[in-house]
Amino acid sequence: MIAVIADDITGAAEIAGVCLRWGIPVSFSLDASPASGAEVMVIATDTRSMAEANALKETDRIASELLDMGITWIFKKSDSAMRGHVASELKVLANKLNKKKMLLVPANPYTGRSISDGIYYVKGRPLNETSFKDDPTFPAFSANVKDLLREDELPVAYGKFSEEEDLQGGFNIPDSQTMQDLYAWASLMDGTVLPAGSAAFFEMCLKRNFPEWMRGQEPDPLSFVGNSLMIAGSSHQNSKDFVEKAVEKGVHLSEMPELLMEEKYNPAGTEAWVHDVGQGLMEGDRVIMAYGKKKVSFKNYPAILKKRTAQAVSRVIEEVPVRELLLEGGATTCAVIEELSLGALIPMQELSPGVVRLKAVDHDMVLTIKPGSYAWPEAVYRYFELEKPMV
Repeated sequence: MIAVIADDITGAAEIAGVCLRWGIPVSFSLDASPASGAEVMVIATDTRSMAEANALKETDRIASELLDMGITWIFKKSDSAMRGHVASELKVLANKLNKKKMLLVPANPYTGRSISDGIYYVKGRPLNETSFKDDPTFPAFSANVKDLLREDELPVAYGKFSEEEDLQGGFNIPDSQTMQDLYAWASLMDGTVLPAGSAAFFEMCLKRNFPEWMRGQEPDPLSFVGNSLMIAGSSHQNSKDFVEKAVEKGVHLSEMPELLMEEKYNPAGTEAWVHDVGQGLMEGDRVIMAYGKKKVSFKNYPAILKKRTAQAVSRVIEEVPVRELLLEGGATTCAVIEELSLGALIPMQELSPGVVRLKAVDHDMVLTIKPGSYAWPEAVYRYFELEKPMV
């Protein structure tokens, strides 16, 4: 068995989706809890949303548990846009595993994310000219991968690499535009290297190091049925466009009341939101919950608003059972899952790279989750009776 430690839950689901695509038995949990028969154990942490000191403690704890299980082949799934405590978490893990070299490949050709001459591009635009510049916690202040790594202790090699070159000690971030590039970098791995980065790079690591696992299979059909609640937890344009189209089609949009967007918690705000969403679910079968348009800037507001959202979602589901729960954004997704105490989740189906459906074992509920910056796939547009725009 090998393990993947992801810094948020949507990244973990993206990894599980890769395994589903290739017919590889996979387990998915919020802790180091292997499932019988799994070849890949995916651990969904929320370290990206934690204070750095707490994130490092959590990374160290999980690594220790994996080593106690005898698992030594570990991949660190980090954000493909290099948000989070990427360098510091990797250093903790490398030290724990006695790895001298870190091979970080955040590029993901599936989503148009590439690195050329050390500059990170999203569909041809430098990262700091995209909506990632507006991220409330880790804004993209540069497109240079060395700057984005925020590392001033160990050497950082980046730019053009050769397939014949040895990786240097410290961090290695090679230029990458294609899946073939990612496969070439996976070929540079040996016992001294800790691999990290995107789900696309993990896929190539599997193909290079565990080709016998890559069986491939037709996905199990898992239709959308019953009512649905979507939590639009992302500020990215993809999310805004979907919500706008859904509202035009008559889907009920319930935005966070302004009472809940103040620093001091006001329970009347939660009551109002729960009532509005519940009414929407009883009168129709599809509701979207979203943050309001009011600008907020109090201390730790992203985490606080996500917690309040999760509490409201839990209250809604207590009153009106929901069959389909669609979540976007790792921190929002993690907050909701923890608040609902869903227990075990079984990866069931990959709708598209990064968009995965999971069955809640102890509840009659299916979750569809994705990273905030990814677009919803055709299947979700069809479910909401919308026409997906051509890209």
